[in-house]
Amino acid sequence: MEKKTLKRTAIGAAAVGGLGALAAAYIFGVRPWHLRWGANDEELAAWLPGDEIKPDADLQVTHAITIEAPPEEVWKWLVQIGQDRGGFYSYDWLENLVGLDIHNADEIKPEWQELRVGDFVRGAREGWMGGKFDDTAGWYVVGLEPNRHLILRDEIDHGSWVFILRPLNEHQTRLIVRVRGERGETFTKKLYSYGLLEPAHFLMERKMMLTLKEKAEGENALAH
Repeated sequence: MEKKTLKRTAIGAAAVGGLGALAAAYIFGVRPWHLRWGANDEELAAWLPGDEIKPDADLQVTHAITIEAPPEEVWKWLVQIGQDRGGFYSYDWLENLVGLDIHNADEIKPEWQELRVGDFVRGAREGWMGGKFDDTAGWYVVGLEPNRHLILRDEIDHGSWVFILRPLNEHQTRLIVRVRGERGETFTKKLYSYGLLEPAHFLMERKMMLTLKEKAEGENALAH
């Protein structure tokens, strides 16, 4: 019995140690990488329009990508975002698993090129979850300068989701996307943020940025 107990104890200790090592690798290696995917040190430290929306944010995510197209080509696709518009250019099949009814656009539509401060960018279909999130499942446009930036404020914790277009030259654009929000004060909320929300956000936003790059570069190639 003593040998079996010692064996079980050793296995348990090894399992706990393994989980601890994986957690440490994620927290100190993977997480810092995905929170700043593509962004250089200057972009990471820069103040961006929209940062003032959540000045006390304890979570900041900054992603960036270089697009071989001028800002106006990127903007045409970006300005179309929304559940009832051009989607979010990410994994819509995942979004639709929970009934959001999102469909990514494969073309630029004139009726989706107009977006104004005060507009609501819907993140889920009307009536989702019985309609109790109709006024909160999305973002309000609080700042907008065509071909330059789009500033959104979410209606859950009033954090920010900001898209910055910086021309590098006549044919290149730097797309910087920043989110500022809260992890939450309780252990459960922090665990949810670290273990689910942050990785999911990274996967979806990375796909969105790569798709915007692909769309804008394709449109730019056709134009020339």
